[in-house]
Formats: sequence, structure tokens, C-alpha cells
Amino acid sequence: MKKLTLLLFAMVVAVFNLYGQQNNNSRLWKISGNGLEKASYLYGTFHLLCPDDLNMQAKVTNAMDASDQLVLEMDFDDPSVMTKIQQNMAFTDGTTAEDYLDESDYKLLSDFFRDSLNMPFERLKSIKPFFLSSMTLMHFLGCQPVSFEQHLTKMAGERSMEVKGLETVGEQLGFIDNLPMEYKKKMLMENLKEYDKSKKMFDKMVGFYREGNLEGINNLSENYMSEDYARFKDELLVKRNQRWVPDVTRMIGKSPSFIAVGASHLPGDKGLIHLLRQEGYQVEPVH
Repeated sequence: MKKLTLLLFAMVVAVFNLYGQQNNNSRLWKISGNGLEKASYLYGTFHLLCPDDLNMQAKVTNAMDASDQLVLEMDFDDPSVMTKIQQNMAFTDGTTAEDYLDESDYKLLSDFFRDSLNMPFERLKSIKPFFLSSMTLMHFLGCQPVSFEQHLTKMAGERSMEVKGLETVGEQLGFIDNLPMEYKKKMLMENLKEYDKSKKMFDKMVGFYREGNLEGINNLSENYMSEDYARFKDELLVKRNQRWVPDVTRMIGKSPSFIAVGASHLPGDKGLIHLLRQEGYQVEPVH
């Protein structure tokens, strides 16, 4: 159950990236200057990948070796995280997908889970729509996905590195719960009703990630998304980036850190790279 929960949550965070200008192609960035005695590193993850794509380049392992702590969006080394995620995945008031979907949409969703994911939907219908939307990404990938966070946490354990989080489970899931139900329902059904379009966009996003093309990720998000994306991005990317910066600067000021967050948090004029540069740090790609 814990492994399934972590996988489901990784899928949810992957949706953050899916809906989420640097000319330098790199997922790894070095943070230095501004009084730092030792450099820290900023790394963009994709959260949800096939096992073959989860390969750590030497520059990444070297950066972890040079760091004293791993900083993730949440502290996945904390065993209570899994319990809290489990407690928030499903409605607790008896609500099911039958309550917020009409008959035709419910049938489409139920049939997709049965025929494409080989999952009996009757057992899943109480799961919140954002999690259900994330689970549909399994079919886009065409593999049994793995968690980037779990892999990094394991690497940190092998190096006796402390693991810290930038926010709590409640804070991260709170952003999702606060989105209007109509919007979450729309996201869920668009993955199925516009399957080919959504899969094409997802494949492009994964391709850009493999290349370390943060500008491509940023531009694809901006050009593809509907008018609803502006609010989604503001709540799930922009505001979180702004709230993270003070904690990041405090952490890297105390000890060299390897900071790994979703790649869509890095690019753009409101991304972490630009925000850290505004604080006076040198943030340079590691090739």
C-alpha cells in the first residue's frame, strides 16, 4: 500500500509538471556566490518516469556527493508522509465520481480504467478527481512508472544525507483541494476525451525533459494550456516558488544542499532560477 500510495502521489505531482527562459539545456544548476562558502545545486525532476529514463548522470551523483542534505518538495524520508497522503487521497464524506460526473462521463471514465488500466473502477470511484486524473498518465507512459523522489531519497540514505521538505503534505494537497470541482472534473475528462492531444503533449514534455530543455517545457505549457492554466499555474507553481525561496536561501546558507523539485518550477521569470538570481546568487547550468 505504501508503494502504491507513493506512486499515486508521484503521478499527482507529475500533473503539476504537465501543466506547468532558459537557453541552456540542463536539469542541474549550480548555486554559488552571495556569501556562500560552498555551492549548492538545483535539480529539476519529472516525478513520473519509466525505469529506463531514471538514469543519474555522473554530474548529478557528483553534486549529491558534494552536498550535505537533500531538499525535496516534501520530506519523503518521513514515514508519516505516506499515512497523510493515504488519508487525503479519497473523499471522506461519501462522495464518489458518480456525484460529480454525468452518466456518460462516468461510463467513459469507468470503461477507461477497466479496459486501458485493468483496474476495477468500482473500488476507485471515491478517490478524488485530481488523483484519478494523475492515474490516467500511466497509460500515456506505457510502462510501470517509478518515483523520482523515492530514488533520490534512497541515494541520500546511501550517503547519510539528511532529507528535508519545502512544504508539508497538507500544504501541497491543500492547493489541489482548493481548486474548484468543475475545474478538476474538466482536467480529469479532458485526458480521456482528448486522449491523442493529451498524450502527444505529454510525450513532448518527456522529450524536452530528457534533453534538459527547460525553455521547451515552459513554452509547451504556455502554448498548450487553456485560459484556465493561468490560475492553475499561479496556485501550483508561482505562489509555491515564491514561498520556497526564503527557505531555500536559509538552507543553502547553513550547508551545501541538493534541491530537487519538479522541472517546471525552474524556468521562466517567476521560476526558481530567476528568483534565486534576484536574491544575488549565481545560478549556472552544469553541463
